[in-house]
Amino acid sequence: MSNVTNEKMNKVNGAANNFLNKLPTSPDQLENMVHKAGEKAGELTSNFAETATSKFESGRSYVKENPIKGVAIAAAAGIATGSLLTMMFRGNKNN
Repeated sequence: MSNVTNEKMNKVNGAANNFLNKLPTSPDQLENMVHKAGEKAGELTSNFAETATSKFESGRSYVKENPIKGVAIAAAAGIATGSLLTMMFRGNKNN
C-alpha cells in the first residue's frame, strides 16, 4: 500500500477508535446519554416552536398593516409552489 493509503487507513482507524471510546459501557451511562439527548431534542423543539410562533406573528402583523402586499406575496408564493409541483409531477410521469 502507498503512504497515502496508510495515512487514510490510520485516520479512519483513529476515528473509529475515538467513536468506540465514546460509546457507553454500562446501562447507567447509556441511560444518561439517552436522557441528555432527550433534553437536547426538547430544547431544539421548544426553540423551533418559539421561532415559528414569532415569525408567524410578525407575518400576521405585516399583512394587517399591508393587506394588498400581503395578498400579492401570498399569490406569488402560491403560483411559484404550484409551478414547482406541476414541473415535479410532470417529470415523474415521463420516467
